[in-house]
Amino acid sequence: MVPDHLKNPIINIRITNFKVTVEGDVKTPGTFLIPNERITIMEALGLAGDLNISAQRNNILIIREENGRKTQHRIDLTSMKTFNSPVYYLQQNDLVYVEPNNPKVQSASYNPNYSVIISISSVLISLISILTRK
Repeated sequence: MVPDHLKNPIINIRITNFKVTVEGDVKTPGTFLIPNERITIMEALGLAGDLNISAQRNNILIIREENGRKTQHRIDLTSMKTFNSPVYYLQQNDLVYVEPNNPKVQSASYNPNYSVIISISSVLISLISILTRK
């Protein structure tokens, strides 16, 4: 006699399009497909080529969708508490954003033409002062 149904079947489900995105001050930002369903934040940063020297290590932002809402979590990679963080293991479609440090942000607002403007201004002031002395 053949049973009409199985008793205690075991079903394995594997997510084949598991991905995380790493953006910000890393060597190669982008979206990475993960071959299994488990990746740590350290591994994701490794896939992105690691942090740049100018990256903030103590304020990494993880944006995650939970129950239809976007949530933000901050972790400090320099702290041992990182390993106990609820976002240490990333989930499907998590976004990891690495902020640049303050000197890099300030240098981004620096206009490379300032030195040319200052040079021209000093030459003009010198010429005016020479011409007005006569």
